[in-house]
Amino acid sequence: MNGIYSINVIHFHQSGLVFLQVTDAPEIHSNGFHIKFDISEGQIGFVLPTIVLPCDIDLFSRLASSDTDQLDDKSWNTCIVLPFRSRFSDGTVMNNILTMFSDLHPSLLLFLHRLKCIKFRNLLNDSLIVMTKEIVGDGIIRVSHGKEKMTWFVVSKKLWTEVIRRDVQTTEISIAFTLQESVDGDYIPLLDQWPVFAFLPLRTYGLKFILQGDFVLPSSREEVDGDSPWNQWLLSEFPGLFVDAERSFCALPCFKENPGKAVSAFMSFVPLVGEVHGFFASLPRLIISKLRISNCLLLEGGNDRWVPPCKVLRGWNEQARILLPDGMLSEHLGLGFLDRNIKISDSSARALGIEEYGPKILLQFICSLSHVENGIKSMGLHWLSSWLNALYTMSFHSSRQTLLNSDTEIHLIEDLKKISFIPLSDGTYSSVNEGTIWLQTDVVSTGFDGKHGLEAFPNLFAKLRTVNPALLSASTVDTSCTDVSLVGNLTKMLHRIGVQSLSAHEIVKVHILPAVSNDRITNRDKNLMTEYVCFVMIHLQSSCPDCHVEREYIISQLQNKAFILTNHGFRRPVEVSIHFSKEYGNPVNVNKLINGVDMKWHEVDTTYLRHPVTESLSCGLMKWREFFQEIGVVDFVQTNQVDKTVADISHIIFKNLWERDLISPESIAKDWESHELVHLISLLSENGMKQSCMYLLEIFDTLWDSCFSDKATGYCNPNSGGDSKPFKSSFMSSICEVQWVVSSMDDELHYPKDLFYDCDAVRSILGASAPYAVPKVRMIYTGYSLRIFTLM
Repeated sequence: MNGIYSINVIHFHQSGLVFLQVTDAPEIHSNGFHIKFDISEGQIGFVLPTIVLPCDIDLFSRLASSDTDQLDDKSWNTCIVLPFRSRFSDGTVMNNILTMFSDLHPSLLLFLHRLKCIKFRNLLNDSLIVMTKEIVGDGIIRVSHGKEKMTWFVVSKKLWTEVIRRDVQTTEISIAFTLQESVDGDYIPLLDQWPVFAFLPLRTYGLKFILQGDFVLPSSREEVDGDSPWNQWLLSEFPGLFVDAERSFCALPCFKENPGKAVSAFMSFVPLVGEVHGFFASLPRLIISKLRISNCLLLEGGNDRWVPPCKVLRGWNEQARILLPDGMLSEHLGLGFLDRNIKISDSSARALGIEEYGPKILLQFICSLSHVENGIKSMGLHWLSSWLNALYTMSFHSSRQTLLNSDTEIHLIEDLKKISFIPLSDGTYSSVNEGTIWLQTDVVSTGFDGKHGLEAFPNLFAKLRTVNPALLSASTVDTSCTDVSLVGNLTKMLHRIGVQSLSAHEIVKVHILPAVSNDRITNRDKNLMTEYVCFVMIHLQSSCPDCHVEREYIISQLQNKAFILTNHGFRRPVEVSIHFSKEYGNPVNVNKLINGVDMKWHEVDTTYLRHPVTESLSCGLMKWREFFQEIGVVDFVQTNQVDKTVADISHIIFKNLWERDLISPESIAKDWESHELVHLISLLSENGMKQSCMYLLEIFDTLWDSCFSDKATGYCNPNSGGDSKPFKSSFMSSICEVQWVVSSMDDELHYPKDLFYDCDAVRSILGASAPYAVPKVRMIYTGYSLRIFTLM
């Protein structure tokens, strides 16, 4: 650089005023102390000042004053004059230099402690720029730059340096946070990148705040010397100063009513790894490490409860406060809710180790609860349904989540399978890993819509390990969620965990029918077996579409395999005749019939009638009768239709048909028979039990039309085709071919054919001396010449 740029510097006055003047005058006479930095004075002339004649201070005082200023020659005593030589009077060079001075930033005033004001007078265009520093207090420094104002929050720390440098006792480091004042007086952070200062700015390193220190610099003053131990020591002290600055920042008067807002503003300055470069690249890691172990965050609820980042939960909502009550959240996870006014970016929260409200926290909370006796149970099913709904919504139903088929989802599901949090119908809680759990999916269509519902089957559902249906009907705390969507979310969540769907029809087919038919079970649970049969009966009353197709199959299984509770224990209808008792509306007094006879008479136990579901049914007794009749329970003796060949039926009518070659012995006949009746009549006849035989005749008289008239005749289908041939059934033969009817003439028992039907028509012919059947019964027409039943 040729020529002389005269820079006149006078000793700093206490007021710290600096005046800069640019002029194209080749000489300026002055009566003040004057030095210059001139490259023509030698190789170091631009560094080592040279004394020149004093300046005219009064002149500069007038130039530095605006029209509104009062002249005060004691208000400043530092002046820098830059006169242009004539050879640089063309516009290009001067404009470049002027541009450099127009870039002077107000931050120059921050760390030159005795400097309070900078004035820049451009005599070329007669402009004046004034920058003034004002120390407001509480660490706030405000700089006015024309009509604009800039605000910094500055914290400083004095360091003792004897160990590092013996020639220096103390030094001071500072951090300045740039703020913008809002209309209501609050401070808003300005997060631009700022240079590092060594009293004057150096260059930017990616920091959102200003670092000031007495750094060792190279001769270029462009950046901090990274190899200097002194600089490295200064760097290590800044993280502590940064962390300590938070409390002072939050104590600013504008944040008194809302400290959470102050924390938000302060945390926005926290640098992240990768944002800062060069010598200061390690600073973010050091600051974050300090913050992670410091009480730098506030909990919700006031009382200025400061805690480290690892103790707070971020991103919560009002539902979270219900699902995770404050006291229990602290007890089980050691966490508290982050103050609602504190807003921290996701990246900063992750770096600080702040827990995020979400599936992970919900999982950890219920896992901890499960290890406490009755921990989950004490929360109630309403809470649990809301917890499951929230977990499903956050994990699988949110547009922000992409967990499907991801490792995150897999791990979440696997962890849930291990936790005993699923409420079962028996009141216990279990996990999927402990065994299959079923979710009944059609509670509404099973027929359980009366006073008593599924809770009437505790033993059945305990055996099934089904989800407590009250979980699905529990109301949600989150009123924004409709009942329909809640049940849907709960069902989907349980299915994802591994709970299996099970309809009432499937319960009957898959579980009950095999269970009630298992002949290997010797010690049967009376209550459980009763619930099995009750469940089937109730389900068959429902509108289940599957029953329309498989009802016959279910009834067949019950007839042939199911064990029914009787007065003589559990019996299968296919193996023994089972009867209704008088409690079921049976008109037969069985004690009057078989009293004194060694014969077991199996009656359905009244336990079924006493089951709570009976009360929920209209005409409950009638429905039980209809159900048991379908599976073979009768009021009196059991009669069955059987297929036989003609050769198996020994009856005189068939012998006549064979002889005339009308029917071959291999023809199939549909016959009716009753082994029970054969046994009963045989016992009564052999023991000469007149009273029982008389009552038996009354029973036939009462039940004949409704129960036995259609069983008196069998039919044979000839091999050659043609009409079926009727014949007297085996059932009818068992009645006719045994001496069991009491006579009015003696004390003996007679064949029915040997007695007459007692009626006016018969008495008008035979008189009173004929043997009549006792007791007198109504006339029954059978089509056969049996005197007791017909008069030919």
